[in-house]
Amino acid sequence: MRNLKKLVLGELHRLINYKILPISLVTAIIWIIIFLFLSEEEARNIAPLLIFVDVSMMSIILIGASHHFEKQEGTIKSMMMMPVSMGDILLAKVLSSMVLGLESAIVTSAALYFIHGVTFNYMVLLIFIIIAGVAHAAIAFILALNSKDFTSSLGLLMAYILPFQLPSMLFTFGIIEKEYEWLLMFSPSHAASSLITFAVSSDYDALKVLIGCLYLVFLSIVLFRYFVYSKFKSNAVRG
Repeated sequence: MRNLKKLVLGELHRLINYKILPISLVTAIIWIIIFLFLSEEEARNIAPLLIFVDVSMMSIILIGASHHFEKQEGTIKSMMMMPVSMGDILLAKVLSSMVLGLESAIVTSAALYFIHGVTFNYMVLLIFIIIAGVAHAAIAFILALNSKDFTSSLGLLMAYILPFQLPSMLFTFGIIEKEYEWLLMFSPSHAASSLITFAVSSDYDALKVLIGCLYLVFLSIVLFRYFVYSKFKSNAVRG
C-alpha cells in the first residue's frame, strides 16, 4: 500500500509537470464563468458534457502524454526496480488519470449549487465517474501503447473521437434524434456520457443505467486483462 501511494504521488507530480492539471483548472474556471450567464436548466443540461470531457478526453491525453514522456525519460524502467507489481503501476496510473474527472465533477457541482442552487446525488455521480474513468483509462492505454510518440497518440485520439465521442456530443445538443440512442450505446463514450447525465439530471432510465454500467465494467476488464497488461509489460521491458 505504501509503494502504491508513492506511485500515485509520482503520477500526480507528473500531471502537474506536464501542465495538464493547471490547464484543467483554468478550464474549470471558464466553465464557472459560463454558468453565470446560463439559466438553471441550461446549466444542468451542459454540466454533464463538461464532466464527461474531463473524464474521457482529458484522461486519455494525460495517459498518452505520461506514457510517452516516461519512455523518453526512462521512468518506467526505474519503476520496475521498485518492489511493486506491474498491476500496481497500472493502478497508480488509472487512479491519477481519474483526478481530472473528479476535479471537474467537484468544480461543476459546486458551481451548480452556489450559482443556481442545483443539487443531485453526488455519490451516484462519483460511482459513475469511477466506472467511466476506468474504462477510458483502458482505452487511453490502448491508444498510447499502439502509437510511436505523443503526436501519433493524438492522431489516434482524433480517430477515436470521430466515431465514438462526436456522435455523443451531437446527441447532447439534439442534433442526433433520441430514437438512435440505443445504437450510440455501443460507444463506450456515449455509455459514460449517459451515466453522468443521469446522475446530474436525477432522471434515471434503469435499463440504460444497468446496461451502461455492465458494458463499461466488462469492457474495462477485457481491455486491461487481455490487451493493456501484456503490451504495457512488453513495452516496459523494452524501455
